[in-house]
Amino acid sequence: MRCPQCGTLRQRVYRLHPFPLPEPYGRGQWLLADCRCIKEERSRQRRTWRELVDVKPADPLPPALRSHTFANFKVASYNQEPFKICTAYVEKFAQLTNGQGLLLTGKSGTGKTHLACAIANALKDRWWVQFAHVPTLLERMRTTSVDLESLINAQLLILDDIGSERESPWTTERLLIIVEGRLVNCRPTIYTTNYEVEDLDKRLGMRLASRILGHNVALVLHGPDYRLQRYGY
Repeated sequence: MRCPQCGTLRQRVYRLHPFPLPEPYGRGQWLLADCRCIKEERSRQRRTWRELVDVKPADPLPPALRSHTFANFKVASYNQEPFKICTAYVEKFAQLTNGQGLLLTGKSGTGKTHLACAIANALKDRWWVQFAHVPTLLERMRTTSVDLESLINAQLLILDDIGSERESPWTTERLLIIVEGRLVNCRPTIYTTNYEVEDLDKRLGMRLASRILGHNVALVLHGPDYRLQRYGY
């Protein structure tokens, strides 16, 4: 038969099944060969798929955090050491093989999230980076499905404000799934928390706290609350 659109004669051809099927289906089936317009449409679809693959993934950071860089972090004597370690972490990231990450601790407004996002902004164009605000993440997990695979397998994950979530056995188990999954796959994670290191086991539970403290470099950020300073307090 001829294609009514392009006029190409479509001959019958016998195609084998790509894998064995039950006997009633036989070894293959008769089909009509592709005409010119079908080939052109499939070629167009392949180009579209290649373009989709080449598209840069969405920015992992929320809009308000995309401007946080090392360049606009306020370095002072009280936070100079954590700043140096975070910049060195970016420089050595490609050499990490054991999944070692960072734990940024300190009072609210001292720049923990800023430094974590500065690392993410420095790496996100070359590596698969994911970001999650822990209380928001857990609330989403209560009400809808969450892509755990991306959180476990991302080359770098930022877990922001851990310890501020509503504490319960359920939240601990959910976080353990993510943290343990990343540890066994040697995937580095950066944590931020308002709690001091010695208080983490009371807040997160011994199992979760020991995994975080045992595989990450703990940095304490000191200084004034930048959020209050911004508004003249």
